[in-house]
Amino acid sequence: MASGTWRITLHAARGVDFDGGHTTTQGLDPMGAVVVVPLHRHEVSLDFVRFEAVGSYAVADDCELTLRLPYDVKDRRAAVRLVDPATPDEIAAMEANLAIHHPSERLEGVSDATLLVTWYRTDAAVDGDGLHVSVGTTLPIGRTEEDPYELGDEGEPHEHVQFGTGTFDPVVEASYRRGLAPGVAVAVSFAARASLYENRHGYRGPFEATLTPRLDVDLSERLTLHAGAAIYFQGRAAWSGVRDENTGVLALSGLVGVGWRVGPSTTVSADLLLPVAQHVFDDESDGFEPGPVLFVGVSAGVGPQGARSDGATPSFP
Repeated sequence: MASGTWRITLHAARGVDFDGGHTTTQGLDPMGAVVVVPLHRHEVSLDFVRFEAVGSYAVADDCELTLRLPYDVKDRRAAVRLVDPATPDEIAAMEANLAIHHPSERLEGVSDATLLVTWYRTDAAVDGDGLHVSVGTTLPIGRTEEDPYELGDEGEPHEHVQFGTGTFDPVVEASYRRGLAPGVAVAVSFAARASLYENRHGYRGPFEATLTPRLDVDLSERLTLHAGAAIYFQGRAAWSGVRDENTGVLALSGLVGVGWRVGPSTTVSADLLLPVAQHVFDDESDGFEPGPVLFVGVSAGVGPQGARSDGATPSFP
């Protein structure tokens, strides 16, 4: 991108059927006191939409500043499923406890922004290849929550879903693309984010990283097909030094998509991320099993790179 020019990108991601849940024997009586009830499950499902506006400004021909501003909408559905037999009063206590943990509702708001500096280099290893390296930080503008485990033990309403970490988290990203034959190229991208300290509620977010290898095939001068995989790693989060049992996962997804150059500086892309396998580090985790995610994007104002899509940016808000 030439110095002094802008690039504006709009992304939308739609994820469905992120399913989770856990067993419990905790209920609430009519006075709000915690009581023991028969074993049952909280079945929880989450669908989400993420909208993201991205603005990039080229401070030099090989360097640009980028600001990403996301907005998330999360639809949660939750229900009680009996494991052991229960009386109507016990079921009422289960439902009351479910309501303070994860009631069915829509959660939405601005999530943490990201500010990056990106350097570009062509012919990095061979003629015609491309290397992008970005460093930056998140900006803690998303809503955060108090310790949900502490509040839950006291029978108080709480929220596990957060829209940010409440901390400035360093971010590193890199991508490399190399042609294999006319109209065929291989690309790989990497992104990582780390929380280095606790926020005002005592929360320290997990280390997260995504590796995405991809094959690009030009179907025409304007149309590019890409396919690959996304490997996502999430480490442990903690509340006041105590590990969050619902964090820690390694997930593999398949990726297929298309990029269409509709003009000299405008590209439209669509990508589908399909879950293949997931391993959670804690068998008692209440984390979600991922569902399919559809990404769409429009990028305008780019230079020569705008002829093809960068592919999906897997994330699980």
